[in-house]
Amino acid sequence: MSWIYLFVLFLVKISLPQQRYVYTIEKMTDGGDIALPKEVQQRLIAEDSLWAEALRIHYNAIVMDGHIDTPSLMLDEGYDFGKRHQPEPDRAHVDLPRMFEGGLDAPFFSIYVSASYGETPEAPRRARAMIAELKRQVALHPDSIAMAYSAADVRRITRSGRKAALMGLEGGHALMGSIDTLRALYNAGIRYVTLTHVNTNSWADASQDRPRWNGLNERGERMIREMNRLGMIIDISHVSDSTFFDVVRLSQAPVIASHSSVRALVNNVRNLSDEQLDALARNGGVVMINFFDSMVNPRLTPEVMEEVYRRVRERHNGDLRMMWQEISQVMKERNIPPASLDAVIDHIDYVARRIGVEHVGLGSDFDGVSRLPQGLEDVTRLPWITYKLLKRGYSEEDIYKILGGNMLRVLDQVERIARMYREKVRY
Repeated sequence: MSWIYLFVLFLVKISLPQQRYVYTIEKMTDGGDIALPKEVQQRLIAEDSLWAEALRIHYNAIVMDGHIDTPSLMLDEGYDFGKRHQPEPDRAHVDLPRMFEGGLDAPFFSIYVSASYGETPEAPRRARAMIAELKRQVALHPDSIAMAYSAADVRRITRSGRKAALMGLEGGHALMGSIDTLRALYNAGIRYVTLTHVNTNSWADASQDRPRWNGLNERGERMIREMNRLGMIIDISHVSDSTFFDVVRLSQAPVIASHSSVRALVNNVRNLSDEQLDALARNGGVVMINFFDSMVNPRLTPEVMEEVYRRVRERHNGDLRMMWQEISQVMKERNIPPASLDAVIDHIDYVARRIGVEHVGLGSDFDGVSRLPQGLEDVTRLPWITYKLLKRGYSEEDIYKILGGNMLRVLDQVERIARMYREKVRY
C-alpha cells in the first residue's frame, strides 16, 4: 500500500465526521404531487385524518428503494415496464404507472446475475445485457423517467416531476475478480455492487455458502479500495458475517445493506445481527429493510428457524442456499400466514431505536421474492409505510430520512470521498 494511498485515507478520515449527518429537509424532498386516486385519498382521510399529513409527507419526499428486481423480468420475459400490470405474489410488483401512484421516486434497479453464471465471461455479458434493456425501456418514456448516476441527478430528475432510475449490480462474481470489469460497469452506470449473492466468489465469502476466505481475501481488499476510489457504493447484503466486518473495517465510505432486515427479530442469516448494525452505524451506513416475508415474518420464531436450519443440515448437507425452500415448507406445514405491514415497520423501528434513524431505509426486493406481507403487495402500497411511521410517532424529518434521505446522504458521501481520491491521487 503506497504512502500516497495512506495519505488520502488520512484526509478522508479527518474530513468525514465534519459533514456526516448534516442533511436538510430540502435535500430530501422533491415537492411531488399526491398521485393516489382521489377516491382512495378521500376514503383514507375519512377513516383517519392523519392520512392527510401522511400523503403530504410521502409525496413530498424523495422516496428511494435499495433493491428492485424488475430488470430480470424486462430482459427474460419481455416485461413492459411502461404498462400497468396486475401484481402477482412473486412478480409484477413494479411498473412505471404504479411507481407514480405509490410515490416511488428513485429506486435502485437490480442488475442481477445468477450464481449459476459463476465467474465466467458470460456473467458480465449478462449484466451488460440487462443494463442495456433497462436503459432501452427508460428511454421510451423520456417525459416520465430518466437514468440517474448521482445524488444531484436524483434531485434534478425527481424535481422535474419524473422518476429516476439507478442501477446496482447484484452478484460480485459478475466482476470476475477484475478491477477493469468493475471500472467498466461503473462507467456503464452501476452505482453499487452487492459483493456476493448466494455464492462465495474468488474474493469474498457469502452468507449462504461455505467460506473460503474467512471474509475478504487480498483481491477482495483491493476491490473495496477501488470501489471507494471510483465512487461505487459497497452493498453488504448477502455477504457472510466475516466479509461484512472486513468491509466496514476497510471502507472509507459508508456502505449499505440494500435489502436486508433484522436478525434479532427473525434469525435468518440474510438479516443483520445487532453487532453488525452497531458497526454499520459507526461506518455511517444504512440498512434498507427487505419486505420479503421469509425475512420479516414474526412467526418465524427462533424455534421455527432452528427447525429450518436442522433440515438444511440433515437434508442438504448444510447448504444454506436451500434455506428458502425449507422456510417455505415449514411455513406451509405449520399454516403460518403472511406477515402484515406492521412487521416491516417493526424492523424499521428496531434499527432506528438501536442505532439511529439516520441508518435505516427501504429495500423492498420487489419482483425478487415469492411472498410479500399483507398490505405491501406492490409498489402502490408504499404510502401505507409513511402512515404507519406517523402513527408510531416519527417526525416529518425522520420520515424523510427513512424514505430516501439516508440513502441520498450515503450517495452524496460516497461521491465526495471519490472526489477526494481524484483530487489527491493521480493514477
